[in-house]
Amino acid sequence: MNPNKGSPGDLVIITGKNFGHIKDTSYVEFGGSRLTSSSYTSWKDDEIKVILPANFQEGLVVVGVKNLRSKPEFFANVNAVPLQVAENAKLTVPIITGVTPEKLYPGELITIYGSNFGAFRNDSLVYFSADREAVKKEEGDLSDNFEYVAADANNYDYESWSESEIHVRVPDGASGSKMYIQTAKGKSANRTVKIERKAGTKSLISPKTYVIQLSSDVENYSGDKDSSIILRVPRPAVSAYQPSSQLVEANPEPIISDFQHTIIHQMQNIPVQGGRNSTVYAGKKRFLQNFAITVYETRSKVVAANLESSKNISQTLYSTCTASDQIVPAGNEEIKKLLNKILSEEAKKRKDGKRETNPYNISLLCYNYMITTYRILPGMRSENSSPLDMLDSKKGDAYDFTMIYAALLRSAGIPCLPISGVLVNPDLRTKTHWWTEIYFSGFGWFPVDVALGAGLPYQSWLKDIVPSIFYFGNLDSQHIMISRGWNEIKPSASENRTVSRPRSYALQSIWEEASGKTIKYSSYWADPVVVGVY
Repeated sequence: MNPNKGSPGDLVIITGKNFGHIKDTSYVEFGGSRLTSSSYTSWKDDEIKVILPANFQEGLVVVGVKNLRSKPEFFANVNAVPLQVAENAKLTVPIITGVTPEKLYPGELITIYGSNFGAFRNDSLVYFSADREAVKKEEGDLSDNFEYVAADANNYDYESWSESEIHVRVPDGASGSKMYIQTAKGKSANRTVKIERKAGTKSLISPKTYVIQLSSDVENYSGDKDSSIILRVPRPAVSAYQPSSQLVEANPEPIISDFQHTIIHQMQNIPVQGGRNSTVYAGKKRFLQNFAITVYETRSKVVAANLESSKNISQTLYSTCTASDQIVPAGNEEIKKLLNKILSEEAKKRKDGKRETNPYNISLLCYNYMITTYRILPGMRSENSSPLDMLDSKKGDAYDFTMIYAALLRSAGIPCLPISGVLVNPDLRTKTHWWTEIYFSGFGWFPVDVALGAGLPYQSWLKDIVPSIFYFGNLDSQHIMISRGWNEIKPSASENRTVSRPRSYALQSIWEEASGKTIKYSSYWADPVVVGVY
């Protein structure tokens, strides 16, 4: 496709072969929607020209001819994604001339003045020095020294970006004295800044680099010749305490290596056995990914009285992380009643009789209530069980504890994210697990593992810790994060059948998509496996 990104009204030229000499019933599909007849300007056997309509969707582009579909290509809508279409011919590095305010704290919105920043952010980043221990560099080591932490678009840190002015929030994990800007044109000189941590400190220590394998199998496939299967393999997330997640091996090569926080594989035109009207794939197809992931142990101390007002939090982050979604029932009436009970009981113990309003103290109250009121189950409940069941049964698994805790905090107006991934035991075996991160204004993200605090059986590499105390604000480096919050994925075509995997190591709505009227297959997703640790 030329170009592979654009906006409504642009001409896109698709080249290839076997399109047919006339359009007839053939079509081009953008993001699961077929273009209307008025979009086509010409159709040849080796070239198709289309004008992008006003409502076109970015995503996978497919050419369909009779009962056949091409391999997909990805097209981006530049109106939806801030991509730079044309490069500046004058190659100059960014220059920082000023930063306001002079004294900063984590999460504060700052303005950076200068030149040569670029009209769009694209992949450009603002880096701040971080309080992380250095990763030892040895021959063959897959990790890196993480002396700096970048402002993160997933945390909504970037407010605006222009050639001479950037509005960005000081990212979680920043606590040093330097900052710089990295663009495609180069790296700016370091700028001295002062980051104050009056609301508390967070140290990232004792890093470990794991090589973790995610794999899935597809077999017993049958379907018509137009059938296809799309697998969406979750990509491990990154954060201040998990700053690197590199894909070091993928077999087979994915059609897209990073889209909506997933790796996309597609089975199409599969070698088959059978008659003319029936296709059966006799073998097993394995999809394998290896990631090198660096994880730090997190130690946090919060000065509750010095937290900033929630008004200073990014409003997008606040609204996203305090709302109900597919897995966190923050708006449920039973959750609201439980929160009211917890706060009312605490108010009765106070001399002034006032209810607690400090977000740190509310988070601790809810944590202590849960670990003393509910019993943690060592195994996992069925995938269709509701976390709300534990409000009556007084027991639940790690998933239940995490989602109810997140719901309580969101109901109290405290931004909170459920995290999914695995725990790594000393024998390097993994266990699917869930925990939370809470956002405190002026401090940043604060980890809480309410299931381990409640006594979930687990052999930590750390010695002499009291789980009920340690896992409120601290995290060992045996937690490997896969998903950070709920990932709502739209199907690539509206008629596709989709498969979800509730209570799994990743929090995403779609894991598999199948197209074709008669398609049948079986799939197996293995638990993540640690194949090395450094």
